[in-house]
Amino acid sequence: MNAEKASYRPIKFLDRLEGNNHIVLLSDGRKYADLIIARYFLNGLKNGGSCIFFTADEPETVEERLLAGGIDVDWYEQTNSLRIYSIERSDSKKHDVLSTLRSLREESTRGMRPPYRFVGRTITDIESREGMKLGLTLEKTGHEHFEEFDNSPMCYYDITRLERSMREEWIRELAKSHHYLIYASEPDRAVAFETTLLEDG
Repeated sequence: MNAEKASYRPIKFLDRLEGNNHIVLLSDGRKYADLIIARYFLNGLKNGGSCIFFTADEPETVEERLLAGGIDVDWYEQTNSLRIYSIERSDSKKHDVLSTLRSLREESTRGMRPPYRFVGRTITDIESREGMKLGLTLEKTGHEHFEEFDNSPMCYYDITRLERSMREEWIRELAKSHHYLIYASEPDRAVAFETTLLEDG
């Protein structure tokens, strides 16, 4: 897997990124998504930053995934550089999206030092049209207020879980609300690029 990591296009792309960026990570399974997430966090941790993983899953599951990706989870958690932050499974209280984003930013980073890198997503429901629409609203709002939040988020979506009738429109709209898009898949299909390349004209 080490040789695979070294030649994997999205890894090379991540290693060149500097500063704060709003990234969307699409995947069709965990294998390559976890590879990207671990590298994204490791690059931030090695530069003295703090990394926060937002999840509605059991924290132990995420810790195992990060550990498998080469992150010394215990050590970074003890030094307050890594945090698994649990979010509510219900999206019912997340309709005031800007307030939701502001409170999550404040609560999740408390006691940690910048720069901050986030992975995950705030909206848990991507399997219904309503959930996907709320997710797009949140992504758009977060992008419009990107400078205010002063962090580098990677919004992570498994596209196999998406409600199918809205999938193409949803991915198109997601690209408009991020600086970069990474598709983590088999090496011959994986891509990473700046989303302005998709703009007309």
